[in-house]
Amino acid sequence: MEAGYRNGTGLFEKILHSGDSPKVNGWNLTYHVFDYNLDYFEVGAIDSDVWKLTDPRIRITERAASARGGLWGNNGYEAAYVMTYVDADGEQLTGDNTYTLRLSPTPPVGAFWSVTMYNVPDFYLIENPINRNSLGDRTPGVVRDEDGGITITMSASEPTEGTARANWLPAPSSEFRPILRMHMPDNALLDVTYEIPAIVKIG
Repeated sequence: MEAGYRNGTGLFEKILHSGDSPKVNGWNLTYHVFDYNLDYFEVGAIDSDVWKLTDPRIRITERAASARGGLWGNNGYEAAYVMTYVDADGEQLTGDNTYTLRLSPTPPVGAFWSVTMYNVPDFYLIENPINRNSLGDRTPGVVRDEDGGITITMSASEPTEGTARANWLPAPSSEFRPILRMHMPDNALLDVTYEIPAIVKIG
């Protein structure tokens, strides 16, 4: 039983990092991990083939991984979730470095979007000096770029430059995984016409 638990835990971690979801610029596009439940009827889900995982082997493992990484997700047509563990060079994100995520244009949504910071491997929110766990289009004081985009700074230490500090998403000193949530996503997100850029290490 102990060996089975160890093997199962290792498999979950592998699925969380790779799984069956497509990847773009290091982001796992987990738009279908909360698809229509074919094993047990779930009231409120759209009964459409577009939002069904028909292969039970994929369906079960994706659901297990989504439960491990974050319970109670919405269907992809309600909220599109993407997450990443790595920067533009494929290296694990860690508080030892400083990163930027430049969203220009910002994600096309009918409601709102936000980036939330989680530690690894527990996926918990972290304590930080400005009590900010997420940053998005509703965050007070965010400074936009000249073209209307937003450049988010992710680091464990507080930036000193004005715009970087205003757009600072505090990271833990250890490894981390941000999640970008996009509520009422536009079709450009779902068909990947809109491409989410990679997180870039700047220091």
